[in-house]
Amino acid sequence: MDGIMNYNDLKALQALINPNKSDSEDEDLPQKGLRKLGPGDIGGLKESSEPNPGPNAPLNLESDEIWHSSEVTTTSTELLDPRQVPEYEIKFKQAVATEDVFLGMGFKTPGSASCEWITLSIKLPSELMKNIELTVESDLIDVRSPKYRLYLPTPHSIDPNNSSAKWLNDKDTLELTLKLVRELDGINF
Repeated sequence: MDGIMNYNDLKALQALINPNKSDSEDEDLPQKGLRKLGPGDIGGLKESSEPNPGPNAPLNLESDEIWHSSEVTTTSTELLDPRQVPEYEIKFKQAVATEDVFLGMGFKTPGSASCEWITLSIKLPSELMKNIELTVESDLIDVRSPKYRLYLPTPHSIDPNNSSAKWLNDKDTLELTLKLVRELDGINF
C-alpha cells in the first residue's frame, strides 16, 4: 500500500494546492513560527533511525576526522592485505636554471604547478632489496614485500618509462623519481 494515498494524504495535498485565502493583505510577509508546505510534507514527517548516508549527512563533531566516510574510497586490495603500510614521503621537484632563480626571467614558480618530478621515499626497515616487488603505472604505485604493502594512487599522471628507482642500503629506503606527465607542459613551461 505504498503507492495508495489515504484520506489524510489527500487532505494534505488539497491544502498544499489550494491554501486557505485570508482577507489580510499582509500574506506575503513572513510570520514567525509559520513554515511553508512543500511536496515533502505530504503524508507527514517520517522519522528515520538510520544515519543519513552521503556527503550531506550530519557530521560527528566528537571525532577528529576531517573527511566524511562517503568521501573516502578504499580499494579491495587495501582491505584484504594484512601487511603493514610503510612510512613514505612525497616531494615535488623541478629543474631551475640561473634565469629562473636570480633573474626571474623564466616562467617557473615555487608552486607545484611548475614541478616536473615527484620523489617518493618509502622506508622499509629490515627489508632486503631482493624481496621487494615494485609496480609503477601511470596512475598508481604498488610496492610489496613480505612485511609491507603500499598501494598508492599518484596525485598526477606519471610516465613509468622515464621514471627511476634506487635502493638506499644504509637507510633501508626505496627512492622513486617519477616523471610527471602534464597536459600543457609544452605551452606553460
